[in-house]
Amino acid sequence: MYASVKHLLDKLGEPAQSIEITREDMRTAVAVLYYRVILVDGRVRSQELQYFRNLLAQSLDVSEDELMHFEQEVLQIAKEQPEAFPLTGPIRKLPVARRREIFEDMKAISLSDQEFHEFEINMLTRAAELLGLDADGEESVEQEN
Repeated sequence: MYASVKHLLDKLGEPAQSIEITREDMRTAVAVLYYRVILVDGRVRSQELQYFRNLLAQSLDVSEDELMHFEQEVLQIAKEQPEAFPLTGPIRKLPVARRREIFEDMKAISLSDQEFHEFEINMLTRAAELLGLDADGEESVEQEN
């Protein structure tokens, strides 16, 4: 898994026309974003982890057999790679509906412990921006100057 994220980050340094993002790269990038929501307030709660695991299975098609291994590698990557920006590049190329779904999943993770911490709010605001969405999860309109 770490190798797959390193491979993804290496690809991001290549010219745009030569980058080919695999399904596994995308799945890993989204899972790391999801886990960052759990880490941002400094406390990992069981409700958040359970919601995260459900998302891995349902939204990212992580099988029960690979769940534990996939989760451990995502946790390691999230701790070692503190900046979200490199991971959002490929995700930003997804259709608006999928980016909106990812953003809504991130909000749901943050609320799964019945608390909405200031750091979570800040992270969601930044994630929306990086995903090309506004704070409501709608596609943002970038104006040219």
